[in-house]
Amino acid sequence: MKIGKGGVCLFDRQKRAVVSALSLPEDVMLGDMLLTFTGSRGALVENYRSIILYTDTVLKLQGKNGRLTIEGKRLRITYFDREQLLLSGAIRSAVFEPL
Repeated sequence: MKIGKGGVCLFDRQKRAVVSALSLPEDVMLGDMLLTFTGSRGALVENYRSIILYTDTVLKLQGKNGRLTIEGKRLRITYFDREQLLLSGAIRSAVFEPL
């Protein structure tokens, strides 16, 4: 595997270019997490791989391309399956850490 500028794999760069050129949905084709907020009261996370940490103030998820950390108060997972997770509570911040 060849590594290009900024530590990005050349194959990944080519794959992103093809997805962009064909106007394909990046979240599906590249395995990116998709995050949809309902104000500051809740969030839907799609395409996550696993739950790393869960408390009533922090939710940390592993995705294919990085980690997502959501912080808030009274956080509660109201639903989850292999593909999506529904979170409720007072969300204060969401930070994505790329691999």
